[in-house]
Amino acid sequence: MNAIIMYRRDRAFSADFHRDSENFRKRTMAVLAYQLQTLNILDFAIYGGIGAFALFLSFGTAQGNLSVVQAIILFVLDADWFIEFRKSGYFIHVMKQLSPTLKHIFAQIDDKNSFSSQKKQRTIANDIPKILEITINNLSIGYDKPLITQLSWALKIGHLYALSGQSGSGKSTLAKTLMAQQKSLAGEISFSDKKLRFDANFRHDWLKRAIYLGSEPYLFSGSIIDNLLFASKYDRKELIKIFDKFGLCSFVSSLPDQYDSQVGENGKWLSPGQRQQIAFGRAVAADKNFYIFDEVTSNIDHENAGIILRAMKRLAKEKIVLIITHKIEDLKQSDQIAFITEKKAVIGPYESLLKNSPSFKNLINQQFLLLKGNKQDA
Repeated sequence: MNAIIMYRRDRAFSADFHRDSENFRKRTMAVLAYQLQTLNILDFAIYGGIGAFALFLSFGTAQGNLSVVQAIILFVLDADWFIEFRKSGYFIHVMKQLSPTLKHIFAQIDDKNSFSSQKKQRTIANDIPKILEITINNLSIGYDKPLITQLSWALKIGHLYALSGQSGSGKSTLAKTLMAQQKSLAGEISFSDKKLRFDANFRHDWLKRAIYLGSEPYLFSGSIIDNLLFASKYDRKELIKIFDKFGLCSFVSSLPDQYDSQVGENGKWLSPGQRQQIAFGRAVAADKNFYIFDEVTSNIDHENAGIILRAMKRLAKEKIVLIITHKIEDLKQSDQIAFITEKKAVIGPYESLLKNSPSFKNLINQQFLLLKGNKQDA
């Protein structure tokens, strides 16, 4: 459900469900009314035939042409034949009712343009202008007490930005604020001469331009390409070409069905790194202006993490990209880091923070010790 909402398919799914359910209700009631009428006629004809034959047998018995035993035997055989004919009538009636539905289903299967017509409906509204820069001005965020205070920061296209800090320092809360989900305590966030708001209508429109991807994304049961094309404006060929440019999902070439390979429920037939690549690729295919990647390389192997990091740097040339991370390699590759310490943000490149921020240096040393311990265990 979170993925459906994030990719702004919730209202479309809801509208489609309402329309389809109402259409189904009307069709069902029409079919039931027709069935009752036709079945009543069928029953009248069958039981009327049985009754007429019973009268004929009674007349024959009264005239002495048939014995009572003969009449009973003929009546039983006649009734059995009419009842079996009634079953056949039901079968013919059901098949007749199914015929239009089956024709429609096969027509949809044979229609090569059905997917294209659906894709054309996936239009991006322009209620919110294209985001070229996000300006954070004197922002304070938190709940009962502030977690981050007086944050001022400008995010632009062409740079990879990173947000880091100890656990509980407010990184996720800031991400929620930037996604218009968590109201700020003070200050403001602006973009394209407009201010970020926190009402439900604005949040829905904001998701047309911004997207958040966490460390445990959800994949839908189906093929790899089905997941990648989810809410995408590109077709299959365009998407594969984009992924080649970003160096994503090259592992599919080793799969028997390649992009048509099934992923299983929530990608259970793929490795964690492959699942994250597909989820990252799906976010790229959504073609947003502002991306927040929250620890997307934290729970996967080094090779897949490197692929995604390189793709993020490539994406940052065209979009505003903010990564939330504690990993040394991610921080080194970032152009600018906002490190949260003691409710304040220290902003600068990796080497500058390492030199001027003791708290940042301590975090990096902790990561080095953790990496060293992992290598020794291996």
